[in-house]
Amino acid sequence: MVTFNREELLKLAQLSSLHLEESEIDTYVERLSAILGYVKQLQEVSTTHETGQVRNINVFREDNVVVCNRTEEMLAQAPEREDHYFSVPKILD
Repeated sequence: MVTFNREELLKLAQLSSLHLEESEIDTYVERLSAILGYVKQLQEVSTTHETGQVRNINVFREDNVVVCNRTEEMLAQAPEREDHYFSVPKILD
């Protein structure tokens, strides 16, 4: 198991300008040791297995281009429009 000791925690807290209460120190040492142990376990996991190339494929239907000739009908419902586009209020400066 990877350990993280009190001195390392206090040094890290000082470098980070963190104030730790005396009552918190043991808890943080224990938690950081557990996190480092978990990271060590992750480093031991083999990642050499090939997963192949993943592609997004729609399995429910084929993707087909469909021409829509309802532009004027849709723009007629817009509160404001400019030429062939919807016009919306500016929300970012």
